Amino acid sequence: MKDIFQTNQNKASSKVTINSFMMGSLFFILTLIWTLSPSRFSIFIVAQIVFAIPMLFVSSLAYAKIGHWEKVELWDVLGWYTNNIGSIFILNAVGLMTAQFYRNIAIIYFAILVILMAIYSTINVVYRPKTRNEKLYKFVFFVFVLALGGILPLFFNF
Repeated sequence: MKDIFQTNQNKASSKVTINSFMMGSLFFILTLIWTLSPSRFSIFIVAQIVFAIPMLFVSSLAYAKIGHWEKVELWDVLGWYTNNIGSIFILNAVGLMTAQFYRNIAIIYFAILVILMAIYSTINVVYRPKTRNEKLYKFVFFVFVLALGGILPLFFNF
């Protein structure tokens, strides 16, 4: 695990702030969905927005521990997984919402996400070659969750 997760207190603090903003935005989006009628939206969209909230909440709690605890590896791992799953759920929901009206734009959206994350990971490895395994794992994890919650439902009309 130590090869995959490198604890960084400054990054952890930033993620707590970002998560708080994202959770507030998600509550607004859910209120809007409930106002417009939840039946207009796929269960995959609503579920991922709903499940992103506890993911981001727990991520914030875990990352907050990094600044105050001596042993932080497990907090970092929990924070990383919950932060990434919650964030990818949001990305999936945006793609699936788009697909309800503009399927081709949603396909391009998911393709752009994968391409940009591949570029991002590659740049990380170019500047820090020792992180190759870490960045490969994180990229594959990203694509896996994106595929399960966004790309596959898009092509199989879930």
